[in-house]
Amino acid sequence: MTRAARPRSGRRRALLAVFCVLAAGCLGKPSPRDRYFRLELAPPVRLATPVFSGVLEVDRLRAPAVARRTALVTVADASAPELRTRSYEHWADSPTLLLQREMAAYLHAAGIAGRVVTPELGVESDYRLSGDLVRFEERRGNGAPRVVVELALVLTDERRRAILLQEGYREERAAEGPDVLDAVRAYDAALSAVLARLVADLGARP
Repeated sequence: MTRAARPRSGRRRALLAVFCVLAAGCLGKPSPRDRYFRLELAPPVRLATPVFSGVLEVDRLRAPAVARRTALVTVADASAPELRTRSYEHWADSPTLLLQREMAAYLHAAGIAGRVVTPELGVESDYRLSGDLVRFEERRGNGAPRVVVELALVLTDERRRAILLQEGYREERAAEGPDVLDAVRAYDAALSAVLARLVADLGARP
């Protein structure tokens, strides 16, 4: 072997080693695929007559930054201060937007007001439903995973500038299995129960 051939042989070995490393990376286990979920609530029982004759506007709920992102939120247990997010499981949109749309659709289907709208329509409203998304999380401590949905809601009469309702609503539901879809269905049940209680409270107004 000539002296000129040795450097070329060394370069070939180096290139072969790089190729083997890259090939090993390409053949490694692929990352899990992203999954996206929407909410699917139980339909409400429609009221015989609307509680409010005018326009009810449903605002987007206020929430901590982590609850405005799409990743599903988990905590170890009720006392855990740390909030974690799932890496590959997401809501189809920010939970605050999903809940705004679901609340508006639910209240409209329940016949709670003459019209139920959201702010982007630009319609002058007679009543406004706003508030905070306090908890929207999955607890994965001892026992079966559970989801917690907690809302702090305020209903105001915009023309009289009066508070008609100021109430907190909290529901928990156990997930029927370990898959994230089981948790999503538990969210559906918990939020459906929250909104059914809201409609009942509004329907009981004098």
